[in-house]
Amino acid sequence: MTSGFSSDGGHNHPVKVPRVDIQSTLHRIRELLENHPGDSAAWVGSVIELGGSDEAGFYRLLNSKRMWGGAGSIANEALADNPGVDEWIWRSEIREFRELMIELGNQLQTRGNAYPDISSWLLAFSNWNQSEV
Repeated sequence: MTSGFSSDGGHNHPVKVPRVDIQSTLHRIRELLENHPGDSAAWVGSVIELGGSDEAGFYRLLNSKRMWGGAGSIANEALADNPGVDEWIWRSEIREFRELMIELGNQLQTRGNAYPDISSWLLAFSNWNQSEV
């Protein structure tokens, strides 16, 4: 938990702000990627495993081109074609995927030294979710 402040009648009181549970977020991202072709789900699984043993390596991979670069990146899976599941389910899963990636990207930016493309992806994901793309 991180602390912040809330204003109450001119008095500042510390408030607990929940931090994103990165491992839970990654587990759900991996689950959503199971329907996608390619090795994205397996790659996210390997990142999850690394998180338990090598924190520096874990964050290095989370801030990598493979995660946030262009074509072939995990972030780019938000543009994947429907592999044949019900259209409503597919749209719902892509929307959730983008929301999870927004949470993850925000957490990485808060840590500092985030991959340069994260900001662009976060803006795109937010815009797409707002416009129901």
